[in-house]
Order: sequence, then structure tokens, then C-alpha cells
Amino acid sequence: MKGLLKIFLIVAVFTMASSAWSKATVKFGTVAPAGTPWADTLEQIKKKVEAESKGEVKINVFLGGQLGGELEILNDIRRGRIQGGGLTSAALGAVITEINVLEIPFLFDSLEEADFVLDNYLLEPFKKLFSDKGLIFVTWAENGWRNIGNRTKFIKAPKDLVGVKIRSQESSTHLAFWKKINASPIAMSVTEVLPALQTGVVDGFDNTALFTLAAEWHTGIKYYTVSQHIYQPAAVVYSKKFWDGVPETDRKILMAEGNGMAAPSRKAVRSLGNELMDVLKGSGINIHTLSNSERENFKNSVRGIDLEIVKNLGGDSQKIYDLILEGKAAYKAKAKK
Repeated sequence: MKGLLKIFLIVAVFTMASSAWSKATVKFGTVAPAGTPWADTLEQIKKKVEAESKGEVKINVFLGGQLGGELEILNDIRRGRIQGGGLTSAALGAVITEINVLEIPFLFDSLEEADFVLDNYLLEPFKKLFSDKGLIFVTWAENGWRNIGNRTKFIKAPKDLVGVKIRSQESSTHLAFWKKINASPIAMSVTEVLPALQTGVVDGFDNTALFTLAAEWHTGIKYYTVSQHIYQPAAVVYSKKFWDGVPETDRKILMAEGNGMAAPSRKAVRSLGNELMDVLKGSGINIHTLSNSERENFKNSVRGIDLEIVKNLGGDSQKIYDLILEGKAAYKAKAKK
């Protein structure tokens, strides 16, 4: 929890940097719902900042997509209407083409490998790419492993998804994945998913166990398959329009520990893993974890999709993909020592 507190604290701390920020109102946008560790952390920040500023700073936290879906929040941050936000890599991919590479299915073999590559090989390249699109990168955060929820059956093999109406995140890479395995993806924002499940507009979705519970999507399904087909990072960002007006001395305060905050924040989210599965089971959800052979079957069904996605994305996507492969190789070599 301390790690998450540090991450979101930097979104508010600029208001205390100097007298220039006094009597400020800070807008922070996220689709993270109430009842999550992220929401609890933001409430702690609100109290801390308002207390330390003696009430001169007011923090307005907009949870659960109150400011719109991730794409709307992203666009408002770029325009400077919102000072900061927490966004998944899939949403960021709408303006930062190359970050879609991170959403390639079965790209990472473990959480530790993903951490190593993100922190050691992709940090500086993405800082530049973010800046070019009106965003200031602060730190990696985490959504985690995405799994598959369904209303009527377990998803144990690619054939179980043929023709299934599945909610897809609004991302070209996610849509490519579902189409590759012959599902029928429907792109929609977070706020639309639960009603779509309840009315049968979609039969399933993919997301982490934490988000599934927090958004109450589990109330619309009976089956949850732990597929871990996509590892999804997130990022905390500032609006560059806002950032450009901040004095250099105050920028250091804004950045705090920068990406040094990534490790404790990941630990906080991951520590909930087993507990979340127990909550799902207690809610009447049937859970199946793919065996090694079942997961390999999924991987084989989308073999080659990485090259297709990278080619279609363009920009510096090939360079980013090459860096990922280089990082994965370095991680494996390090693990053998």
C-alpha cells in the first residue's frame, strides 16, 4: 500500500511545491473503481495533502470513470484539462502507437521478466515517446495478468472462444488477439461492460481478478479462466501542458522517486492475488486455471501474431519489440547464473 501511496502522492504534491500552487484544485482521473487499493490510497492522499497544505489545496479524485472512459481521460490530460491520471497501456496505445507492443499476447513469461524489461530496457525510450504525445511519464504501475470471464462456460481452449461475443479493450492489439482466435470482439469502455454482460450484448471479457471484482463484472459471469494471456502494465502521467508551466526546481518534487516507485506498487497489487481468487469463489464463480499444456495450446493458436502486430503498428514499434527481445534474453541469462 505504501508503494501505491507514493505513486499517487506525486499527482497531488505539486500543489505544495511553492506558493505559486497555493489554493489549487487538482483533478485526477482514473477508471479504477471505488473499493480498490488505488481508491483507498487516493483518499489517504487527499487527507494528507489537504492537512499539510492547511486546506489551501483541494484534491478532486474522480474514480470509476466519472470523467469518462480511459480514452476520454487520456485526451483531457493531453489537453491540460486534467493535471494527471493513471492509465493502462492499452488506453495509452491510442496515442502512443508503440506501447501497443506491450499488449502482445504471451509476450512475457513471468511477472519478474516483465519488470526487468520494463525497468531496464523500455523506460527511457518510452519517456521520449510519451513526451512527444503531450504526456510526462512518471512511473510504471500495474494492472496485471488479464484472464477471461464468461457467462456460460469455461474457456479452456481457443475453440471455446469461436464466435463468442467478447468485450475487448479499445486497443488494436487486443482486437487482433480476439480475431486471431476467431472470437467476436466488441470494443467498449469500462463503464459499458457490466450492462453489456447483464443484457447479453457480450458473453465475456478479459481483465485482472482485482479489476473484475472492483468493477463488479463478476456479477455478470459464472466462469473465470486464469489464462494470463496478456500482462498489462499501466503508467502514471502528467499533462505536458501543465508540466511546461512548472519551474525546474519544482519538477524534481513532482517526480519524487520516479520509476523507483514501480517495485513497491507492484508488490502491493500482487499481494492480493490469492485473496482475490477466494473472493471470486465465495461469490459463486467457478474458476479454472489453464494447465501448462492448455496455455501452450493458446500460445500456438496465436503464433506469429507478434510480427503481425508490430508490422501493422509502425512507428518505432519494431525498435521497441527488439528491445523487449533483448531484455528477455538478458533476463534469462541472468536467471541462469
